Amino acid sequence: MDRTINRQGATQVESRRSQRNRRGSSAVSSRRTPPVLSRNEIGIHAAVADSRPLPRRRVDLPLSTPGAEIRLPAMPAVGNRWRVLSGMLTISLLVGLILMTRSSLFQVKGIQMEGLERYTAAEISQAINVTGSAIFFINPERVKEDLTLTYPGLAAVDVQIGWPAKVTISLKERRPVLAWNWDGHVRWVDHNGVAFEPHDPDLKVIQVSSPVLPPTVQDRFVDPRIVDTVAALAGYLPEDVNMIFDPDHGLGWQDSRGWVVYFGLNDDDATQKMNVYLSIVDYLEGKRITPKVISVEFVDSPYFRMEQ
Repeated sequence: MDRTINRQGATQVESRRSQRNRRGSSAVSSRRTPPVLSRNEIGIHAAVADSRPLPRRRVDLPLSTPGAEIRLPAMPAVGNRWRVLSGMLTISLLVGLILMTRSSLFQVKGIQMEGLERYTAAEISQAINVTGSAIFFINPERVKEDLTLTYPGLAAVDVQIGWPAKVTISLKERRPVLAWNWDGHVRWVDHNGVAFEPHDPDLKVIQVSSPVLPPTVQDRFVDPRIVDTVAALAGYLPEDVNMIFDPDHGLGWQDSRGWVVYFGLNDDDATQKMNVYLSIVDYLEGKRITPKVISVEFVDSPYFRMEQ
């Protein structure tokens, strides 16, 4: 009987010991194993990656009551300090850029201009409107384009930017050869046939009156050959007399003695045409004849007409 009891007690003790061993092994297996090192066949150690998340920082805030505190939501620990540093650097650069664009040191207070003749500095400044702007936002090519479109009378424009806030504009203005007037609309024309707005009422320019627009070539307002003809005849034009243009007979003028003279559309043999014209005038005055039209459009076949 005693042996049986002792045997049962030993069995119970052994069972309890086995249960404790199983519980301990399961608790150990449930824990996260620390990183281990392994050696491969060539002797290089490699660390086994730990997939555990970064620990969170616990923050406990004490209250006024002794022994009482409140736990704030845990914040994840920042593992990469370089990202924080680059973020702070980016923010600093943005703030610095904003301060620079608003600083008066980098704001354009005036424009230095070169080559002005008939245009004024106020007109140029108004066309581009860069005074008070930050130098960083001024595009020289855009300024050049705005000036050229606003004032076709500018033949060349050059824009230079300097630091901290300097803008220099060099201009070359077109020189008018004639003023084309059709139905009260007047345009100045340079030697290339480019038209632009009159800009100086006191400047004396040869006036050409016409019932129609002038003959054009490509993008030129006036055929350059007509401009050359006006320039060639300007020396023979009577004082205070304007030229006229006829689509059929070309350029000429109204002579104060009562007739109209035409010289054609080009400046070929302008001097010879003028000599022929003066010879015809001498002949008609000797005969006391007052024609209505004298034409030397073709130097080898001049004529005069008694009726218009």
